[in-house]
Amino acid sequence: GECFERNAEGMLKNMAIHELALLVSFYDVTVDNIAEVIADKEFSSLQTLKGPSGEDFTDFDKIKFTIKTKTGKEVSVSADRCGGTDSYAWVADKSGEEVFRYYMPDEE
Repeated sequence: GECFERNAEGMLKNMAIHELALLVSFYDVTVDNIAEVIADKEFSSLQTLKGPSGEDFTDFDKIKFTIKTKTGKEVSVSADRCGGTDSYAWVADKSGEEVFRYYMPDEE
């Protein structure tokens, strides 16, 4: 509950905002061209936890979704509060085969 209270702005704004900015910058995702958003309900987990203040906070501890654009692009974002300190992005071709993976922080 402490994490939910400390980051009360929510997981999307606190953690996934960087990925969303990348979608806008590199994958042509805009409010006007989103055709569909598909939630991955098996991966995603919504919790209500009591924070140190005694108040309840509801947020995702894991979330994953795919955005399809009107221009034919498809991109997925996933975030996990308990997934460790590393972050990565991977790119797949149309068949789902991984063609590139980038880790942050990198080895440098």
